[in-house]
Amino acid sequence: MHTEIKWQHLALALAGLILVAWAAPSPAQALQGPAQLALHDVARLRTQVAGFAGAPARLDPALVVPRCPDPALSWARSDVVRVDCAVPAWTLYVPIDQPAGSTARAAAARPAIRRGDRVVVEAGGNGFAVSQEAEAERDADGTRIALKTPAGRRLIGRIEEGGRVIIPR
Repeated sequence: MHTEIKWQHLALALAGLILVAWAAPSPAQALQGPAQLALHDVARLRTQVAGFAGAPARLDPALVVPRCPDPALSWARSDVVRVDCAVPAWTLYVPIDQPAGSTARAAAARPAIRRGDRVVVEAGGNGFAVSQEAEAERDADGTRIALKTPAGRRLIGRIEEGGRVIIPR
């Protein structure tokens, strides 16, 4: 009788393991979704950085980064683009391939607005417009900029001619 109880416990345990193994996704299935998402994001980031820099971006295809709906690009150095994501918060530094002797590229890479500069931020809609002063959180490339208001609110704006910053609707 004691042996019969052991066999019943063993049979129940084995049935439980089979059920768990059957219900769990295979390792290939478990990796398929996130890996495809990461590769898609990395390819998209590579294209965005290359378009911003005007030169090919060096991004490892095995890199895994969380999805970012609206990455902000700026120059970290003359040969490195900084990619910032507000939500979820992450920063990535991407080296770019520049042709040898491209000193004009380095000169063009100087930021339009430097970290700490005070700028006027404008936002509006149908029939109204508001503006306020904010501080640049980092150097900006001439298209997008991260800002902080005196109240501590963080914004991402688009730099227009004359150094105006517009918050898109």
